[in-house]
Amino acid sequence: MTKRKSQGFPPIPSNESRRLAALLRFELLDTPAEAMFDNITAMAAQLCETPIALISLVDAERQWFKSRQGLDASETPRELAFCAHAINGESLFEVENALLDPRFRDNPLVTGAPDIRFYAGMPLADSEGHNLGTLCVIDRQPRQLNVQQKGALKLLAQQAINLFELRLQARQQREQAALHKAILSSVGTAVLITDMEGVIRQVSPGVLPLLGYEVDDLIGQSLGLVLPDEDRQLQPDPARASINCGSEQASQRETSARHRKGQRIPVLFSLAPVAIDGSQQMGYLCVLNDLSYREEALQRLQHIAEQLPGVVYQFQLHSDGRSCFPYASEGLRDVYGLQPEDVQKDASLVFARIYPDDLAAVTASIQASAENLSVWHQEYRFLHPTKGPIWLEGRATPQRRSDDSILWHGFITDITQRKHLEQMKSEFVSTVSHELRTPLTSIAGSLALINGEALGPVPDAMREMLLIAQSNSQRLRQLIDDLLDMDKLLAGKMSFVPQRLDLDSFLTDCATSHQGFARQHDVQIDYAGGIVTSVMADPVRLQQVLSNLLSNALKFSPAGSRVLLSAQALGGHVRVSVADQGPGVPADFVDRLFEKFSQADASDRRQKGGTGLGLAISKELMERMGGAIGFHPRPEGGAVFWIDLPALLQDETL
Repeated sequence: MTKRKSQGFPPIPSNESRRLAALLRFELLDTPAEAMFDNITAMAAQLCETPIALISLVDAERQWFKSRQGLDASETPRELAFCAHAINGESLFEVENALLDPRFRDNPLVTGAPDIRFYAGMPLADSEGHNLGTLCVIDRQPRQLNVQQKGALKLLAQQAINLFELRLQARQQREQAALHKAILSSVGTAVLITDMEGVIRQVSPGVLPLLGYEVDDLIGQSLGLVLPDEDRQLQPDPARASINCGSEQASQRETSARHRKGQRIPVLFSLAPVAIDGSQQMGYLCVLNDLSYREEALQRLQHIAEQLPGVVYQFQLHSDGRSCFPYASEGLRDVYGLQPEDVQKDASLVFARIYPDDLAAVTASIQASAENLSVWHQEYRFLHPTKGPIWLEGRATPQRRSDDSILWHGFITDITQRKHLEQMKSEFVSTVSHELRTPLTSIAGSLALINGEALGPVPDAMREMLLIAQSNSQRLRQLIDDLLDMDKLLAGKMSFVPQRLDLDSFLTDCATSHQGFARQHDVQIDYAGGIVTSVMADPVRLQQVLSNLLSNALKFSPAGSRVLLSAQALGGHVRVSVADQGPGVPADFVDRLFEKFSQADASDRRQKGGTGLGLAISKELMERMGGAIGFHPRPEGGAVFWIDLPALLQDETL
């Protein structure tokens, strides 16, 4: 630092980092000599009557001369540069006699070649005020510039910076032109640039695959050559030539373009004005995007949809409640008895024919799917104009659009025949169950009397067979009871008598009543008790649900394990849980856990008996009582089945 001060080291400008960045942006350093800059230094030397004139650019460590007159060196260290002092000001920096100036008298450029005595430098500032260097004149004799010379040097310096800017703009324009040419050559679509009269001046290679024209075939032709007669209004209008580009708007529409062989090609035609920096409009940019693929895709979709049962559709629900079917396959005629165009903009005709008792459920399911973006799935009845009431099943996946509407993609099928078969099966099962129940009750009762030795001692040779018969008759009776319960639930004939129940007492009784079954399986039932909450439920049906859950837990628990019965209040409801330490529920079976006749082991060799109806019945019972049922695995192994019931406040009455 001391050495630099002794040599008059020039101070660093306060905006040095930005100044250096601006200098690099012009890309002038280490470039070949250019006549336009040499002309300026020659004129500066002549006007100022000096042997040396320079255009000096001050870099981080040096000053480099873009143009020089009367000097062989192309650069000098920055710490020796007079120009490095000049860039710290905004006006002419003049040294009349360097030998008398303490900043320069020891400078090697003064004490040796080129023996500088006089220096005058005008800063070269860009449009943002960054001093990039100087236009300077140098003499080997002490002297001073007159007023005219100072003015001339200032004007020449301004001309030099103007040339810097023009040179930068020219380079940028060359780069943009090269980029434009590369884009135009590589773009896959057809791009045409016309003048204000609609004459094509530039063309992209994309016109060949789209329209069959070589690039040279269209240069100089009218844009109307590739547009059908009825779409000639899309051509640039010469009358608009005088309109400033800032007021012009790009236009876009679907139309057809004319192929070289005469056929029409569906395209998206875009027309935009071309101008530079708000100047007068120069022409138009025309883009033709091929829409043939869309037509082909629609035709493929239509052919596929025609082979599918039912209707493939899109349903759109707007934020203001309006709904429509933007797309529906031809199957809509069979399913709804409507034409696709009847509902393309308004879906009210469909909702008007939904069976009145099912309309609220359908509307609610659509709303829930929209709110949660979950899959919509619903079975409902529909009043077909020719078939009468039919059953339909719909499934669709929602998608939120940018306009905040929801668009579903899905299908609807006619399931009337399936529903009819299900009804026939249900009626058959119900009839058979009722017919079997009375004789089976008599058989089971008789076997119980025999095995209970009410009719006398049972011979040892017959005892085992009679016990097997009694066990199987009890299992068959349970199956029939479950079938009849399910039949009543589906038919809406099962009665419910809700009562206020003290949950703690109720669960205590449930645990006690299952102790005998628990001992048979060498399993212990634990109930902590202590919950002070009342619930509203039918005690018989609630007992049936809990009995099913406890029996399953005990049946599937290993010997010596425990089953935990617990309850906890959760806001406005109470959750009762039954947790076991058994094998748990297979992951691939969880989704079918509460379906009718579903069993994790459905083979005829399964070790645990059951009808596969218990959980399905429990689900129906809980929903009819305003509750819910569910399952989750225990982290430490086993399964937890739970039921939720509405809790009653202390002051609530029946």
